[in-house]
Amino acid sequence: MDPKAKGSAEPAAVLVADDDNEARETVAEILRHEGFHVVTARDGQDAVDWMSHSPRPAAILLDLSMPRMGGREVLKWLRRRRRFAAVPVCVMSAETDGIEGVALAVQKPLFMRRLTRVLEFLREAIQRPAVA
Repeated sequence: MDPKAKGSAEPAAVLVADDDNEARETVAEILRHEGFHVVTARDGQDAVDWMSHSPRPAAILLDLSMPRMGGREVLKWLRRRRRFAAVPVCVMSAETDGIEGVALAVQKPLFMRRLTRVLEFLREAIQRPAVA
């Protein structure tokens, strides 16, 4: 479950981008407990800044409604960059209607059943080699 980032001894990260501190940190803590290497971002701009200077993440968990840069803008940014085209994205948001081009969309709040779907998504996404 620990794919190594190219040129790195560290496993590729799961990027969790959400402006809700409690939601972001709770999801990150659960993922770490499950053995994932996690990086957090408090909004889309922080996520883009991190991705611009770091190895490609194994997967991205993305809220849509965030300040500075929302999740839809992050999705557009990802689609314009070939390096990130194969990174699986799970949208976790109160509004998930009309979202295209993502591997999974889960409506908030994240009850245990929904969080289980996110964990299954991550396990499958990380087992699958990313194509650059």
